[in-house]
Amino acid sequence: MHDAFKVYTVIEKLPHKIESIFAQGDKLYVGTLYGTLLVYSVREPLGQDEAISVTLMETLKTFSKKAIEQIDIIKAVGVLVTLSDGYVNLHDLESFALRTQLGETRGANLFSVFSKIEIQDGFPQVVTRLAVAVRRKVIVFSWQDSEFMSTKDFPVPDRVRTMEWVGTQNLCMGFDSEYALMDCRTSVLKTLFSPTSPSVQGALGSTLESTLNTLNTFSSLATGGLMGFGSKPGKPLITRLPNDEILLGKENSSISVGVDGMPKRKKGIEWSGMPEELGYSSPYAVAILSRHIEIRNIETRELVQSAEMPHARLLTQGKLLYIASTSEVWRLIPFSFPQQIDELVQKEEYQEAISLINQINPVLLDETVDTLGKIKTLYAHHLFRTHQYEKSLTLFSELDTPAAEVIGLYPAVISSHLPPKELEVVSPKPGNVDLNEANAKNTQPIIMSTKELEDAVECLIRFLADKRQKISKSLQTLQNNHDSFSYRHSNQEDEAEEYLQMLEIVDTALLKSYMMTHERLVGSLLRVNNHCNPDETESLLLKHKKYKELVDFYRGKQLHRKALELLKTIHANPGEMNGVLPTVNYLQRLGVDHLPLILEFGTWILELDPEVAMKIFIDDEPEIDTLPRYKIMAYLERLSLDLCVVYLEHVIHELGDKTSDFHNTLVVSYLAQIQRDSSTPDNEEDIIKTKAKLLQFLDESTSYKAERILSRLPVDSCYEERAILLSRIGQHDQALNIYVHKLNNFQAAEEYCIKNFNSNDPTKNVYLLLLKVYLRPPNREKPMLEPALDILTRHGTHIDPSAVMALLPASTRIDQLFKFFEKSIRESNKTKHMDMIVKNMLKAERLQTQEQLTFYRSRRVKITEDRMCPKCNKRIGNSVFAVFPDGVVVHYSCKETMAAMGHWRT
Repeated sequence: MHDAFKVYTVIEKLPHKIESIFAQGDKLYVGTLYGTLLVYSVREPLGQDEAISVTLMETLKTFSKKAIEQIDIIKAVGVLVTLSDGYVNLHDLESFALRTQLGETRGANLFSVFSKIEIQDGFPQVVTRLAVAVRRKVIVFSWQDSEFMSTKDFPVPDRVRTMEWVGTQNLCMGFDSEYALMDCRTSVLKTLFSPTSPSVQGALGSTLESTLNTLNTFSSLATGGLMGFGSKPGKPLITRLPNDEILLGKENSSISVGVDGMPKRKKGIEWSGMPEELGYSSPYAVAILSRHIEIRNIETRELVQSAEMPHARLLTQGKLLYIASTSEVWRLIPFSFPQQIDELVQKEEYQEAISLINQINPVLLDETVDTLGKIKTLYAHHLFRTHQYEKSLTLFSELDTPAAEVIGLYPAVISSHLPPKELEVVSPKPGNVDLNEANAKNTQPIIMSTKELEDAVECLIRFLADKRQKISKSLQTLQNNHDSFSYRHSNQEDEAEEYLQMLEIVDTALLKSYMMTHERLVGSLLRVNNHCNPDETESLLLKHKKYKELVDFYRGKQLHRKALELLKTIHANPGEMNGVLPTVNYLQRLGVDHLPLILEFGTWILELDPEVAMKIFIDDEPEIDTLPRYKIMAYLERLSLDLCVVYLEHVIHELGDKTSDFHNTLVVSYLAQIQRDSSTPDNEEDIIKTKAKLLQFLDESTSYKAERILSRLPVDSCYEERAILLSRIGQHDQALNIYVHKLNNFQAAEEYCIKNFNSNDPTKNVYLLLLKVYLRPPNREKPMLEPALDILTRHGTHIDPSAVMALLPASTRIDQLFKFFEKSIRESNKTKHMDMIVKNMLKAERLQTQEQLTFYRSRRVKITEDRMCPKCNKRIGNSVFAVFPDGVVVHYSCKETMAAMGHWRT
């Protein structure tokens, strides 16, 4: 509670019994039981210490013969409206002379005046309406041509006890046991908070054609759990609120309703007793109870102030708030809103202060927006100190409070990374909120239990996630704007740096929060682009042995050396980071820019587990493809011959690299492996496998340099390899010599000839060369006649017989050459006959060609002066022309068109 109004007694011990009061401007009108009208002049106090001054100006004893039951003023037309002796009377506002008595209002017990500026026919006009309750009907008058004109009578189901205008056309009425809302244009009556009974429907009849809706189910919700609202008879109360809203009272409760008859607020006001009268003075609702008055905030429904006013029974509405008993009148003058706000802040009633600022006109409070933000901030701090963390952090988020300020509220386990900074204390100004004491309270440490800290951190996580998104979006926008200009802005760079610092604070706090409540989310934060402080993050993750997350963090921050050193240190520890595979996976993703690191940290892995470590260079990863193969090959050659072979086999066979140096190196490496294994016993199986791979590679690859390899072969071994290399350089005779004389493998020699024979180059006939090897052995050895004859028998058709006869020894019998000669003669005859067939076919083709040439040369076309082009109907003359096969002659330019029409294309 706080002091919203200062209470003054302006009239006391009045000898007349007060029946009605009304205030407007500096005038107070008091109507008495015996028809006397008292008019007072009111002088408002100039300062807080000065009392209000009320002076009686006029006493109109003969104003009315009976009690003045109700008073109102229509200022736009200068009329004082009163209800007396069952009639509504209109008096001159200056002279108080009776202008007219509305005869239709005989038996009236209540009236309600409404006046508002409306746009009619495109022009603003003052619209004034007067509703009068007469027994079981309501008469609505409108001001027209300097007088009230009766518009229409509306029958109602019961006697109207109270009524107020809602908007320009709707009238809210209170009966003994219910409320109703009537649209004066359509005559539709809608009951509120009470079921529609058959008697009510019958009373209305078909004249109103009404639709009566009930809101029973809403009553308990609207009143915050007040069951049975309006179920017990009592005095109905209606008070007009701003924005076409009304406040309805029944028993101990009040509910606000809109022009559509539906509740406007989630909860109603619950008074401490049954109100006898209701009033409104923005932003407060005022109720007269049996022994005192209560003033409540219309928005928060909280009790603001109460005052003892015995026997109070009447009150005025609006800014000029007067309350009267039968003989006394009190005036409630509001304290200045800045003063009220100061008091609320001092009492830490921040929600009330915020509600007050939201409801008042900004001109009544300097720096309203700034003050509102400060008070909301104080309220958020207050909520946090009182352990209402979710509400506090939600409000901080709405205020877009700097993250550092919010994080600073938490213990050092969350806020230790914040840079040292003094709290900013707002200096109070006269009439503004005093924030010094409030800020002092905010800086006091907050003691939390473990459970409270966990709850607070849960709320902080949501706040930080939202703040992170907002800052990132602002930073992205700033960077996009910066990129759109060709010049640099120092202020933009400073702003970007500030955003980055804020992101570092937010992300580091978010990491600490995750570590406390959601450890599984730490990895997802560190794997994405983040701005966590490196030192804080490293210390925290090492403390909790979160090695995998720390490695991910190092990778994101490009701290690869630290990550690799950590992986090397913990590779022997049990857990998911055990072994060399995590390091291998890390090195695989580094790429060519970090080749020195790959080679440096790859060494210990290759020494410890070569098979797994080789995945650094031969796995299916896009970064591996970018590594320079020459450098990798040289690196592996220095470490291990076997590893180099594995790498080269991958590069050549899997990746299809045709680089000559790689092929040469692989051959040399195979040879080196064979030589190394030959010096060690029990390696026969490895030698066989290596030799098989070498022979296959030499046979299939076309990218190595045979000349360079030959020089590396040992003289007394590797004959098969040498033969393949000699064949690559065209030394077929030497290769065949190796197969025949070194390897004694006649079948291999024959297969060699089959593979390398080229019928288009008789000068390099490998069969003839093999025959020479057999029949002209070196060192005067005995000719090998039998294998030579086998070659002649199977492949003699590829060898010139004359060359064979020159090579055969003189002692060779004719019967040994029978099969050779037979095949040679048959092949010779076949070739001769084939040549004759081809000759005759070519001759026939020549004759056909000559015949066609003769035919085409015999065709003639005669171009005369009268020859016309059938397409354009112009003379051919000396123009270039074209002739179709059917003899049609056209201009050359018309040829395509004619062809499209069906003629043959020339």
